[in-house]
Amino acid sequence: MNTEWAVGVLDWWVKTAISSRAFENDPFSGHGEAKGWVKASHPSLPNLREREYQTRRVLATVLELDELPVILHRDTDGDYWVATGIDLATYAIGRLRTEAETSANLGSSAPSMAADALHPLVWEAASKRWDAGHFSDAVQRAATFLNAHVQDISGRRDVSDSELMREVFSMGDAAQGKPRLRWPGEDNDLTVKTMRVGILNMAQGVFSAIRNPATHSTEDMERQEALEQLATLSILARWIDRCEVVVAS
Repeated sequence: MNTEWAVGVLDWWVKTAISSRAFENDPFSGHGEAKGWVKASHPSLPNLREREYQTRRVLATVLELDELPVILHRDTDGDYWVATGIDLATYAIGRLRTEAETSANLGSSAPSMAADALHPLVWEAASKRWDAGHFSDAVQRAATFLNAHVQDISGRRDVSDSELMREVFSMGDAAQGKPRLRWPGEDNDLTVKTMRVGILNMAQGVFSAIRNPATHSTEDMERQEALEQLATLSILARWIDRCEVVVAS
């Protein structure tokens, strides 16, 4: 959003509506009192009506409203109530002008992810190295433990890493001593097929592009990148939990 432009739109509306409001004399003091409406005959009313829709759109965006707010309400006398629109626009201007300061002090409203909410196998393997600030080591340990987990449930100790994933998630039939891990469901179901292919490709990719570099690199990775890699391992671990072991007949 162009904040400066939005403030300009709202500021124009507030100033124009305020200056256009009707006045009535107080019978006790004799002073004029500003009312909440604009007379139908006021020369500024056509300008307000011309910019009404634009102002409503800006207000709906800034205030995150589901519908465009009513800021010019015509009454039975033909005059237009503007007080509500003035209040909304004034509030929206303040929100726009303080948003940068608020975000800087309170942080972003973007969703965040707690590391200890990752799959237990992944986080328990990684947590000690993570707490020590060794992020590459944390990723490497988590991947190693996930590899061992797949070996345990498949009984395959003769292969590991990408080769293990290629074997256990293969779309081919299980063979003697070579069970498969299969996403549950009917073999002819399209969604089931795509999940099986996706897990096969992702599992091989994870161990080629995450575990191997983490194991052999001498440079520690950045904290955010490490967290994203742990999250990828966590997703794979959760899918593996749902897979069934298929053995040869």
